[in-house]
Order: sequence, then structure tokens, then C-alpha cells
Amino acid sequence: VDVPSFIFENKQVDELNKALQNLENQVDATLLDEIISYSENAAKEPEATEKAPMEEKEQTISENVPAKSHISNVAGGKVMIAVVIDDMGVSVPHTRDILSLPQPITASFLTYGAANRKQVQDAKDKNFEVMLHVPMMPHAKADLAPVTLSPDMSESEIKDDFIAMLDRYKGLGMKGINNHMGSLFTEDIKSLSYVMQILKERNLFFLDSKTTSKSVGAKVAAEYGVPYIARDVFLDNENDYNYIMGQLRQTEKIAHMRGYAVAIGHPRSQTYLALRDWMKDLPSRKVRLVRLGDLVRE
Repeated sequence: VDVPSFIFENKQVDELNKALQNLENQVDATLLDEIISYSENAAKEPEATEKAPMEEKEQTISENVPAKSHISNVAGGKVMIAVVIDDMGVSVPHTRDILSLPQPITASFLTYGAANRKQVQDAKDKNFEVMLHVPMMPHAKADLAPVTLSPDMSESEIKDDFIAMLDRYKGLGMKGINNHMGSLFTEDIKSLSYVMQILKERNLFFLDSKTTSKSVGAKVAAEYGVPYIARDVFLDNENDYNYIMGQLRQTEKIAHMRGYAVAIGHPRSQTYLALRDWMKDLPSRKVRLVRLGDLVRE
């Protein structure tokens, strides 16, 4: 009589089934833990990584703001304000909140993050202006991006890494860049000049986040003929609604003194709420919200 190669008694089959079921339950539990962990991290409140230099806090508005610019007020005597939201693309829910705002702002997307390209396309579809938020080396120790431009790098390393950052969003209409952190890098003429050369070749503008009062951004941009503009106000060093509303009022004061102002914020819950409410009655305050690129062209 031929006997099959493997014969299991009923008891052995039952034990095998129990072992397989236990393994399946363990895998399901592990997967569930990963999903919960991912959801919590995705919704975690982003930090405001860029902050104004300490000495800036000791100055008054009149000391910070140049005399009236050559930019003429738009129709109706309104002044222009551009709001840029940095660190876009990492926290999916907070990025989604910002992209639900009703008026034109500029979204500056980080160079890393799994869903960035899709979110940039979403921003474009909703008529947001998009730009690249480029990690640059700061003075202080901080959580850096996977690739950060540094004065320690050679010319070819800086250019190759920067081009790779730009090419990640090829075809999505990036209008310009601004520095993510970068207090050390933006003080270095030689290193910043390599970035400006690429910006000139690609017809992109440079927004100086002004994380250091010693930034040479304006000087180097002028040397290479790159359109340049600088940040006036950081909106959300504190994730507090009233604080952010105060910073928006500060932005308005600067705009009324000079004709325009640039504010930078982050995709944080209170920033979203403050901007949503602040946008409701801009015409009555003689303010026109514009995309940063439009302001740069002016």
C-alpha cells in the first residue's frame, strides 16, 4: 500500500491551525500599531523651525522697515501683503488645512517627504503659488533634513544636491525658493553664490527667510541678477492664536508704512485658524493679499 509522504493526525492539524492563527493575530496587531503610530505622527503639530534673530526683537518697526518703497499702492489705496507658509508637505493633515484657505498665499514645500509631489500638485490645482523650502545649515544644532546645503560642501556638491532638490518637483511650476533654517549658510558668500547661479539659470527668485541679521542674500542675489525679497515677520514662533493675530497686525503696520510686507508662517493649527479669520475683512483694512511672486515682480 502506498502511504502519502506526510500524514498529520487531527490533533497536530489543530495545533498547526492555532499557531497560524496566533501568527496572523500578531501580524495584524503590529500592523495596527504602525497605522496608529503613523496617524499620530502625521497629525503632530509641526514646529516653527525658523525664528527671527534675537537682535530683531529689540528693534522697533521703524528701525526695521525702510522708507516707503517704489511700489505704488494698488487700486483703492490698498497695500500688499504676501504670506508664505513654510514646511509644507510633511504633515498631511496640516498641509491640507492650509490648502483649504480661500485667498492666495504661497506654499513653500520641503525637499523631502513621501507625499510631497502629490501635495504640490494639489496646491497647484487649488491655484496656490508653490516654491521650494531648501534646507541650509544653521549655526545652532537642529534636526536637519536628509540633505542640507552646507558651507563645508564643495561647489559641485552644493550644486548637485540643490539641482536634485529642484528636479524632484520638475514640471510643477516652482516659482522660487527660500531657506529652511540656514543662518550659517546664508552668511557665506561663496556657498550662497553657487545657489544663486542655479536660480539665475532657472529664472527663480530668492526669498530670504532672514534667520540671521548677517545674511548676504541681498548682496549675492544682486550680483547674479536674481530677483530677491526678504521676510519681514515670522507669524508663529508661538503656536498661540492671539500671538499670531498680533503678528499679522504687525505685518499690516509694516505694509502701510512701506507699501508691502512679507510674512512667513508654518502649517500649524493656530496659524491656520488665525489666517482664516484674518482673511475675512482685509478690504476694510485697505489690505490686498498677493502671491509672493507677484510682489517680487512688482
